[in-house]
Amino acid sequence: MVQGATPEMWGREVRGSVAGLTLWSHYRAKNALSGLCIRGSKFSGRINMDDDISITNHRLSQLRNAAMEDKNPDTITVEHLEGSDLKSPARQTLGTVQLLDSNTIVLIPTPSPDPKDPLNLPNWHKWVIIVLVAVYSAFSVLATSGLGGVFPEVEKLYPPSEATRATDLLTYPTLFMGIGNLLSMPLSITFGRRPVFLLSLITFVAASIWCACAKDLSTHIAGRDVLSMAAGQSEALAPMIVQEIHFLHQRGARVTWFVSIQVSLTALGFVSTTYLVSSPGLGWWYGILAIISAVTLILSYFFLVETTYDRPADANEGAVHLQFDREGNVDRVGDVSKVVRLTTADGVVLDHEKFGPRTWKYNLKIFHLQPNWKAVIGFYKDTFQGLILPSMLWLLLLNGAFLGVYVFQVSTFSQVLVKPPYNFKSEWLGFVQMAQIITCMVMLPLLGYGSDLTVKLMSKLRKGIYEPEYRLIALVIPSLAVVISCVIFGKAAASPTKWSWAAIVVPYHLGYFGFLGANLVGITYVVDSFQRAAGPLLLLICAGRGFISFALGYSTVPLVSQIGYDGGMNIYAIICGALSVLGIPVYFFGKRIRQWATEHYTAKE
Repeated sequence: MVQGATPEMWGREVRGSVAGLTLWSHYRAKNALSGLCIRGSKFSGRINMDDDISITNHRLSQLRNAAMEDKNPDTITVEHLEGSDLKSPARQTLGTVQLLDSNTIVLIPTPSPDPKDPLNLPNWHKWVIIVLVAVYSAFSVLATSGLGGVFPEVEKLYPPSEATRATDLLTYPTLFMGIGNLLSMPLSITFGRRPVFLLSLITFVAASIWCACAKDLSTHIAGRDVLSMAAGQSEALAPMIVQEIHFLHQRGARVTWFVSIQVSLTALGFVSTTYLVSSPGLGWWYGILAIISAVTLILSYFFLVETTYDRPADANEGAVHLQFDREGNVDRVGDVSKVVRLTTADGVVLDHEKFGPRTWKYNLKIFHLQPNWKAVIGFYKDTFQGLILPSMLWLLLLNGAFLGVYVFQVSTFSQVLVKPPYNFKSEWLGFVQMAQIITCMVMLPLLGYGSDLTVKLMSKLRKGIYEPEYRLIALVIPSLAVVISCVIFGKAAASPTKWSWAAIVVPYHLGYFGFLGANLVGITYVVDSFQRAAGPLLLLICAGRGFISFALGYSTVPLVSQIGYDGGMNIYAIICGALSVLGIPVYFFGKRIRQWATEHYTAKE
């Protein structure tokens, strides 16, 4: 198993022990191995990480025989030292990993024996973190888009001459959420996830109070812009935190749980919004947001620990690469390669003696990283270099278009429903939003557990090899949902007397389901494809789609006035349909893109 080496640990002697094996390793380089754990083999020895590395053990002949079986790269699984038929390519394509070994799942990334490794957090703590980031994200979304359902009530607060400008309260948030991502994501790499997350919550509380006290439209818009910048971390940083504490085979389901909790809370918030804005008023709505966020801030201080952990590239592949000489001794320049993998059948034995326990004092510490401002420049460079990759550019455009559909519909559905022939009351609009809980009930098994099941089945068909493109299969249904949503919503909004109110409500939720699907697939595909570049590429997609959707959403009012609801939605349907079809070549040629990136582009935090 690969230990996440940190600079201050170089030169130390670190021990890891599992079953009958105890290996001592000495750091001589950044990506040195330590804490190597192999189950099922009764031997112990010492590895000295010098140019000539040797190992002695009670069953030395077994290890030597395993190393001498052939000259091609082989694999030593954690269950046994010899007999494995798994192969490890000389230069592994980014994202392509061995997920299955017989009937067991390989742990990717490989966890270290360090109790402070976020992957080693107890399960209850991981769920607490999921809930905390979900609550933060839920009220971030509610704060930025919750006024769409009560916009007719909000318009009444300002003079008729400012009615058109009041739409900035709905369209500007997506732009400033993107700006918030541009500022916060590099800082999360430099200072850590924990301090940036806590600072975002502090800013969110302050901006909510600002909006609650706003006396005019300009002040209100300015406050919402700052609020949206603080809420932006719900798009990239929050799911990134969830990803970092889970293994590859868990990510689809756990990220979907995060999104489902977020959406369900947001839906309930939409219902309460319709009553709060009517009475006691918009100021109290912002005040309650501030109170809930303050409570979340306090709980996050105690339970949301730092999830950054520096681990060598081998760990992200779920393997430890060892070189052996002709005699079977471990040798960094040996010509025989072996790969050690840790699976779900083995578990992780923590070494409290050498690494020290995870304490409350350690958890409550705000800063765990030495700031490296040069990394910020490199982060932005890597972000824009992501545009070179066709698969990343496609995901950016797809997410931007799908989010644009949601922004269009959330900005207009209430205006259609409150007018004849539907004549919805403002209070009813909240229950329309609450139906998003049904969306979650469909999304969790279909796009969460379904996605993880799909990648396991596909990997099994490929002799255990996992390709990130398997995640794209789950995008088929959301893509169809968005196109159907656009067509029906546009026709119903343009000719309400010919359509039931359900032709507005159901397509609205179909469009939202499509956006959530594109978001989930995009996040998991990026992290699985480019683990070391996850931060820059998540920023590219999350911030970029915010700018794209802002441009599309800002044109909603003039677009509807010129070509009508049906014309505008038909344009969206064509754009989303065309981008969805492009997913087919990305699926088949995505690996070639990653192979090219392996040679030419490796983003480092």
